[in-house]
Amino acid sequence: MKKLLPYMLFLIAIIGFMTGQQSAGAEGSVVIHKVIQDTVILEEPSASSTELAELAKNSFVTVTKASKGWAYIQTLGQEGYVKSDVLAKVKPKGYLLAAKGGTTLFTAPSQHAQKIGHLYEGRILFVYGTAPGGWSFVQYGEDVGYIATNTLKKPTAIKQQINAKDGAVLRLTASPSGEILGTLANKTIVQSYTTLAGWTYVEAGEQQGYIKAAELTDILNRQVYNKGKPVAKGESKRVALTFDDGPSAKVTPQILAILKKYNAKATFFMIGQNVASHQAVVQQVYQDGHEIGNHTWNHQNLVSLPMVAVKQQVAQTSNAIYAAIGQYPTVFRPPYGATNEQVRSIMTIPSILWSIDTLDWKHHNPDKILTYVRANVQDGSIILMHDIHQTTANGLENVLLYLQKQGYEFVTVSEILQ
Repeated sequence: MKKLLPYMLFLIAIIGFMTGQQSAGAEGSVVIHKVIQDTVILEEPSASSTELAELAKNSFVTVTKASKGWAYIQTLGQEGYVKSDVLAKVKPKGYLLAAKGGTTLFTAPSQHAQKIGHLYEGRILFVYGTAPGGWSFVQYGEDVGYIATNTLKKPTAIKQQINAKDGAVLRLTASPSGEILGTLANKTIVQSYTTLAGWTYVEAGEQQGYIKAAELTDILNRQVYNKGKPVAKGESKRVALTFDDGPSAKVTPQILAILKKYNAKATFFMIGQNVASHQAVVQQVYQDGHEIGNHTWNHQNLVSLPMVAVKQQVAQTSNAIYAAIGQYPTVFRPPYGATNEQVRSIMTIPSILWSIDTLDWKHHNPDKILTYVRANVQDGSIILMHDIHQTTANGLENVLLYLQKQGYEFVTVSEILQ
């Protein structure tokens, strides 16, 4: 069988307008399926019909209608019928397009393929699958095609609540003209991921899409955590590596390089004045897929400050982080671990302490960092280090090697709490 080129882009066909009362889904009117075996496209829904083209396994197609064992699809320059049993519907996963300036959308997984258009930074894309060579098949609204996988990152969720008397209209794209997917009722609890030009991408159960950012309100989160949630039996143990007091122009990039080498994710609790001074480093932390937390503006003991000063310490830092990456921090760590009910009363994100203090700030000995970790680590541990000490960067690789050999997965704080 003479095959078409695999991974060919399939054009989008609009199959109807969805009203605000319809249930929202990731795809909106675009229904993507994966081809699970080589097949042919036929002119009519009959095995004896004229063959129009061949369709390769692992391609992605747009299905516009299906009945009686046949599906009508559209492809690049071709459309017709295939047997329904050669297709499998794929549930997409939402990923944030984190590449600065966005990225190019291609018809196939190659830099030499035809360019379809440009997708912009800060959007949540639906990823249906990957192709060899570091490519992902994605959808944003009615734009479908391939982009480089390294332009994507897993987004971090913040729990919020709908604050709109008549509910919030959910749209497929971040635009008032975006396709309407449904309406989220007032007081609905949602997971919000990213805000783009006044629109926030949210998920509520099976419903997902963009709503106006002004129709969301924070849920007070006054909880304090010093360890994560243990995993279910049979799953990989997890630890959360955390780094305080940065970013440092010298040390933080070294730590990022080591983390990347081991495919490890971490959480960086940043000092606001350092964020303002080293925005490029903050952006690199974010683009590498790590979580960013608030560690106050200049590391003062919050329990000794008046409330107006506490609010300023927190707000000024959150604003600095937003100015650097276009997203607010998702977690907070009080300097020295000093907190009380009054301090927590202003928080809308979790306060994170730790279960292992490596004391790297005190001994400045690379080998001792591993000693403290080895003696205390367990599933769900939150490990405290600092990305402002060269000795911490010097000792980090041995820590990662040890934990990796012990079967630990490296996750962010928000992930280890879930």
